[in-house]
Amino acid sequence: MNLPKNSSTGNIPLEELRLITRAAWLYYIQGLTQTEVADELNCSRIKVTRLISRAKSLGIVDIRINQPPGFFVDLEHQLISQYNLRDAVVTLDVPNGEPLRRALARAAVEWLTPNLNGERVVGISMGRTLAHFPEMIEPGQKTGTTFIEVMGASDSVNSGFSSYAVISRMAQLYGGQARLLDVPTFVSNQSIRDLLMGEKQIAERFEIARSCDILMTSVGTVDEDALLHQIGYISEEILQQLQKQKAVGDLLGHFIDQKGRPVPSPLDGRLMAVQLEDLKRIPYSVLVSGGQNKIQAMKAALLGNYVNVLITDVTTAQKLLAQS
Repeated sequence: MNLPKNSSTGNIPLEELRLITRAAWLYYIQGLTQTEVADELNCSRIKVTRLISRAKSLGIVDIRINQPPGFFVDLEHQLISQYNLRDAVVTLDVPNGEPLRRALARAAVEWLTPNLNGERVVGISMGRTLAHFPEMIEPGQKTGTTFIEVMGASDSVNSGFSSYAVISRMAQLYGGQARLLDVPTFVSNQSIRDLLMGEKQIAERFEIARSCDILMTSVGTVDEDALLHQIGYISEEILQQLQKQKAVGDLLGHFIDQKGRPVPSPLDGRLMAVQLEDLKRIPYSVLVSGGQNKIQAMKAALLGNYVNVLITDVTTAQKLLAQS
């Protein structure tokens, strides 16, 4: 155990320095417990604790963790600390677009699968990233998980990103069951929405969605690339109105500003989805998103405390951390 060049050990008596070094050697190199080190050195366990602590502060002990390629524990820990999260997963950078969506979907499924213990209820949102979930799942599992929509289905159920198609396939692959809300994402007016929400069967399904154990979602943007705009739910006029109101993104069709505060939308009275406040009560509310165009919306979702687990890529993680 060589002393580093910058070690401040010059003023420490030689015998004391030898004792500190020996305690560190026995503990870190020989693998003895602190009690065993105390027996070896004929001193108390409390003194051993102090000796080991001094070894670290003096630079005699230099602890390093060599992370395997593709693991970013430091970034994950910083995200958890800065945004008060329960968990975070950071994956390798890949090009934006479909490659990034697939990489994030794979990381999300790898996080989700070991968490499907017991009879879990998992809510799945609509999104282009979440649409890749099924292709990342190993078939033939028997989890007993219930997968449920957390917002109504897109009119285009064959478009590839509808939660209707995604949860049906996920339930099949995981050996669980799918629960569909059997309502569209948006209805014609608030009267129809209120009528549907008053139906017992629909109300019961929404109650299951609101009380799910895990909810997986992405975040939408407020620009020309926004999914809700692409599939025709948001007109150019409404998009411009939302931009004037300083909306930066949406969660489950609910729009938020840069601080995560709700932004009123002409669509609110027509939307069939779990509410923003419901997200805060779900044990694991998981945001799966990444890319330069999503950073502002992601930060808003984090600041609003709507999610408590984040799955993203390295560059996005670094930029979220830089924006304190």
